[in-house]
Amino acid sequence: MALNSELKKDIKKQLIDKIKSKIASYDFSKKSGNPFIDIIFGKYSNIKSFIHGMATTLGSDYEVIARKIAKSNPIFVECKKFAFIGKISASESAVIKSLAKDLEEKEKKSNYNEEIKLVYSADNKNIKDTKIIIDLYLIDRKGKEYFIEMKGPDPNKKEVRAAKEDLLNVVAMKKRNILLKDFHDKIAIIFGVYYNNNEGKYDNWKVSPMFESGIGLFVQEEFWDFLGGDGTFKELIDIITEVREEVKSLIENTIESHV
Repeated sequence: MALNSELKKDIKKQLIDKIKSKIASYDFSKKSGNPFIDIIFGKYSNIKSFIHGMATTLGSDYEVIARKIAKSNPIFVECKKFAFIGKISASESAVIKSLAKDLEEKEKKSNYNEEIKLVYSADNKNIKDTKIIIDLYLIDRKGKEYFIEMKGPDPNKKEVRAAKEDLLNVVAMKKRNILLKDFHDKIAIIFGVYYNNNEGKYDNWKVSPMFESGIGLFVQEEFWDFLGGDGTFKELIDIITEVREEVKSLIENTIESHV
């Protein structure tokens, strides 16, 4: 499925507007805050801060774009950011925290089948309501539910661990009404990475051990093509290229006038 022309225009406008807004509001006279950099590079040090801030600003746009793309895909009948409320027992919570800790400390590699079985085998005593926020919740035409946490390629350890625990919390919540043998047919828990900041296979020491690649870890092409169909990532790159051509002069003129 290719992105339709209206969606392409919408994404392009969204990114251009955000870049123009950031440029208009940014104080190019401020220093980076790092005295070693500021002394050495002087007025040029503000460019580093601007680009870093721009990357952070666009981070929230990736989630919005992901939801727009998924909504445009006829495979999915529902798409939203989702506050998921369910019940989790004390034993399930303990198992989930232990699993996340072991993976974080690289005691083992992620194996979704084993992890799901362990959560299902935990007892149901001392149940309490739990609420988690899911970045992207999808339902396809067959009724399968997808719970997706989205992050950049190098999130901090706390973010990664929290995402792992939240996705396993989904397993605990869903085990109340879904048999273990039916879990993979009805539910998917996914950690989606917007882009790969390395050449070759994505390998991040904080992320890669925590999520099983190809099943629970989707990166760059795999992530975007899952949401929008084959070729979606390539089309996004084409849109970004068009954005660059539209804002190139503005960026160059702005930087030249402040350095």
